[in-house]
Amino acid sequence: MKKNIALALLATGCAAGPALAQSTSSVSLYGIIDVSVRAQSGLSGANAPAAGSMGSVNSGVGPTSRWGIRGSEDLGGGLRAIFNLESTLGADVGGIGGVAGTFDRAAIVGLAGHWGAVTAGRQNTLISDSVGLVDPIALRFAGLNPNIQVTSLTGHGLNNEWGATNTKVGSNRVNNSIKYSGSFGGLTARAMYSFGETGVSASRLDTRGLGLDWRQDDLVLTSAYTQFHDASGRTLDAANIGGAWSRGDLRLMLNYGRNKAETSDTAKTTNKILALGARYAITPVIGLNGGYYKVDRERTGQGDDGFQRLIGFVDYQLSKRTSLFLELDTTKWKNGYQGAGNKTRASGISLGITHNF
Repeated sequence: MKKNIALALLATGCAAGPALAQSTSSVSLYGIIDVSVRAQSGLSGANAPAAGSMGSVNSGVGPTSRWGIRGSEDLGGGLRAIFNLESTLGADVGGIGGVAGTFDRAAIVGLAGHWGAVTAGRQNTLISDSVGLVDPIALRFAGLNPNIQVTSLTGHGLNNEWGATNTKVGSNRVNNSIKYSGSFGGLTARAMYSFGETGVSASRLDTRGLGLDWRQDDLVLTSAYTQFHDASGRTLDAANIGGAWSRGDLRLMLNYGRNKAETSDTAKTTNKILALGARYAITPVIGLNGGYYKVDRERTGQGDDGFQRLIGFVDYQLSKRTSLFLELDTTKWKNGYQGAGNKTRASGISLGITHNF
C-alpha cells in the first residue's frame, strides 16, 4: 500500500514538473544609502523650529536611505504574483525601520496583469503616490520637504493616529490596506481602502481614497483624495492636484495640496500647501534642482500662520549609482509659527553622498 502511494506521488510530481518549470520568478535586493554633513540655524535635529544652531551627520537629506526586497512570479496568461518589503535605513546611526515597524515603508503582496494590480498590506496612501509624481525636488530631504511632511501627512503635527498607522506622527502610509492601480492608455486610476480593525466600528481608523493620473508625451497631471478616521470617528480629509512638464534637460513641477482635520468636536486644523520648482541638467553629470514651498495653516480659535521654504540641490554624478550633492535651504516663519523664543528664520547647508544598489 505504501509503495502504491509513493508511486502515485512520484507520478503526480512528474506530471506537475513541466508546469512548474514554466513558471519564472525573480527576487532582487535593492536600496539607497544617503549620508551628509549638515550645518543649520533655527532648526532642531528633527527639523522643527529652534532657537540655536547645530551641526550633524544625517541620513536622508537626499533621497531617504532604505533597503528592500521585491520580486515577482509569472503565473501564466499574463498574470503575475508580486511582493515588496521595504525598510527605512538610518545610515548615520545604523538603524533599520521606523516607528511603524521594521518594514515601515512597504510590506505588500498582490497580483498584477493587463487589467492592473491589486496589492494588500502596508503601503503608500494615494496622496503620497500623487505627490511623488510632481514634487519639485523629487521627494528629497523628507524631514524638511513640506510636500512630504504636510501634503503627504508624513508629519502632520496633530498628535493623533489618523488611519491604521501605528503612530500619531504621520499618515503617509497605512496598514491593513488594499490598493488597486490600473493604466488604460494615458490614464491611470487608483482606489484604496484600509481597515481600521478596531472591533468597534468600520469607520474607526479606516482610510479610503481615489486617484487619477494622466500622462501624455512630456506632460503628467495628477490628482488624489484620501479620507482618514481616527479612533473616535473624526475625519481628516486630504487632497492633492498637480502637474509636471518636461522638455529636453528641463523639468517643471507644480502642485497644490490641502488637508483639514477635526481635532475635536468643535475645532479644526487646515493646511494649504503650494509647491513649484524645476530640475535642469547642466551637463550629463551635473544637475540643478530647486523647489519653493508655501504652507498656510488655519486653526479654530487661533491666528493663521505658516511658512515659506526654499530648497536647492546641486548634484554631481560620479557613476550611474553614486553621486555627490550640495544642498541649501532657507525658511521664513509667518505669524509666530515657529513658537516663542525660536528664530524667525532658519537656514541650512548640507554636503553629502548617495549610493544606489
